[in-house]
Amino acid sequence: MIKYGIHTGKQKSDPTATFEAIKRAGFDAVLISLSGTFDNAKQVDIIHKVGLEINNCHAPWNGINNFWRDNLDGEAAYKMLEENFTECGKFGIPRAVLHISSGNDYPPISEIGMDRMARLIEVADRANVDICLENQRFFHFIDYIYAKLDCPRLKFCYDSGHESCFSQTKLALPKYRSRLAALHLHDNSGIYNADEHLLPGRGTGVDWDYVRKNLEGYEGIISLEVKRIPEMSLDEFYSAAFEAAKFVKS
Repeated sequence: MIKYGIHTGKQKSDPTATFEAIKRAGFDAVLISLSGTFDNAKQVDIIHKVGLEINNCHAPWNGINNFWRDNLDGEAAYKMLEENFTECGKFGIPRAVLHISSGNDYPPISEIGMDRMARLIEVADRANVDICLENQRFFHFIDYIYAKLDCPRLKFCYDSGHESCFSQTKLALPKYRSRLAALHLHDNSGIYNADEHLLPGRGTGVDWDYVRKNLEGYEGIISLEVKRIPEMSLDEFYSAAFEAAKFVKS
């Protein structure tokens, strides 16, 4: 039986109505953030009471390029992720999705960055959390980490929108398919840097036949990472989102 999920972003206020609408629409799971201002324990409790499961948490990425730099900001980036992974473990969230670089002005891969990544893997292992590296503009960070720190905790999150508007390839899914453990599915216009997070099928940038082909046999949750359409009510939007998720794989 196929399960469907949707990303809910950072919560600033009581999200009960949102999670209830997600459940009514037919979704089985949510992908959450623990970086909002609303109490995380309460957020998790609401999700469970509504009857949804938490598929993964998106780790924070503010200042993530500093992770590779030998400075105090680099240690702060490490601590940010260490705390996030530990909190995921506390709430029983099985996966954390990680951006390991940002933008085009990124630092080189460094020994200190790899040391921090090795320490993060140990943190994740103690917390019983898998680290899902997400495709962005470039693959060399992910390739290097997988090659040098090959371990069962290192998984992959495929982002269809990023591949369309950032790397503009059709390489990520077949390249990392064996590690695939999370999905961020959304559409866009295909224009470079236009990361629009549209409902699948409402843009022209993503080749959904390519996505479907490479998701054959995938048993994980089919999950969207889309922007809310403000003109729609909660029920209207999440019903449309559920139909878009089924459009990807039914």
